[in-house]
Amino acid sequence: MMALRLRAQTSSRSRDDDDYDDYDEDKEYEPDTADPSGLYLLKIEVLGTKKPLWRRIWIWDNSSFETLNNSIIEEFEFHPNTRADFYHDAQRQHWLCNVWPSDGAEPDPTLRQVLKVGATLGYQFEGATDDEPKSRSIITVEQFVHDESEIPEDLVMEEGRNDDDIPDLYFLLKVQLKGYKPPIWRRILIPVKANFSDLHFAIQDKFDWGMDHLAGFYEESRYYSEEICSTHTCLGVFHPDPQLFRILYVGMTLTYIFDFGDCWTHLITVEKVVASEDELPKRLIWAKGDNVPQYPDEDEFYD
Repeated sequence: MMALRLRAQTSSRSRDDDDYDDYDEDKEYEPDTADPSGLYLLKIEVLGTKKPLWRRIWIWDNSSFETLNNSIIEEFEFHPNTRADFYHDAQRQHWLCNVWPSDGAEPDPTLRQVLKVGATLGYQFEGATDDEPKSRSIITVEQFVHDESEIPEDLVMEEGRNDDDIPDLYFLLKVQLKGYKPPIWRRILIPVKANFSDLHFAIQDKFDWGMDHLAGFYEESRYYSEEICSTHTCLGVFHPDPQLFRILYVGMTLTYIFDFGDCWTHLITVEKVVASEDELPKRLIWAKGDNVPQYPDEDEFYD
């Protein structure tokens, strides 16, 4: 059974000896600015899962490894703020390049400078913590086509879910509206496989907010710390929208902000993980304090 992922965090820029036996500090690639000449068909298979988990992607040959990494993150819903490494071989013996969330790839050749049809590459996505196993994959270069019209329409592009190995558990969260005495808070029981957008709507419901402003989640309890995700419209469309188990862990605190004008700020504490509501105490208190009006001066304003 795959362990629940902890909070993803960017580690300091260092290389483990066993990962970089053949690291070449002086490796350089000639600039490649020519137009694309075709697309590669790549199959990315995640290793170590109970059920097969893989995706196929088509990608232009003049794309960078940073672009490829972004495509893999999107396909598997990995957390974007984590380092990834590419290797020339599936056994991860010969390092190729790495990709850092803020700094891009190092080095960053185009795919056609490295790939050949039939080749296999290694790919490793950093775990959230030092003691968590890294997500390792094999990338197979299956095909090359010169035009999008050559892409088979009936090609199977994916198998498996990225949460197949995650058990059907629930997070018990305590959400407190900051700035009020006596305190105003609500408890929320939500599946660990739910997305942050689901948690957003649950908070909106519990505090009777109007879902008419932007919102965002932040990794720490302080105001405007590292962003996890935020809405791009007032309707609650998050991008990215990671699943809760990829970020949350018991004891973690994070911040949810609704309406960046009035800044309704909520402190979220991850209290426990349970298999069902039956595991919770019968007399558990689920709420304290009345909801506050979202627009307390509305009547005065319109007068």
